[in-house]
Amino acid sequence: MANKSNLSGCFNILNKNGLNWYVEQYAIPASLNPVLPTKDTAIYPFVPGKIGVYTRMFDYCNYRLPLTKYLIVVLLFHEFHLSQMNPFGLAKVCHFELACRGLNSDLDLNVPGFL
Repeated sequence: MANKSNLSGCFNILNKNGLNWYVEQYAIPASLNPVLPTKDTAIYPFVPGKIGVYTRMFDYCNYRLPLTKYLIVVLLFHEFHLSQMNPFGLAKVCHFELACRGLNSDLDLNVPGFL
């Protein structure tokens, strides 16, 4: 029996059809290369280069993630996981990205006062 007292005992129960449904339903960009973990892969420790997402957040909280390549770049640059990001910090990153896109400006992490 799996240890449910910590994340190292929580394993994937989603199948390929379920993953495809979430990708379509929540407009997850194919360019982010969503993949289904194997049944014996725990959510923690996180797989390097991947962001683990709990589908229950979508199911029970009507949760939406503004998943973009720029957000992934920010997460990788600062070396932290999406689950460690404060909602206000996430909003700031999204607003910065939208402002840059609206002004036809380059998205750049090297902005004075940003880091």
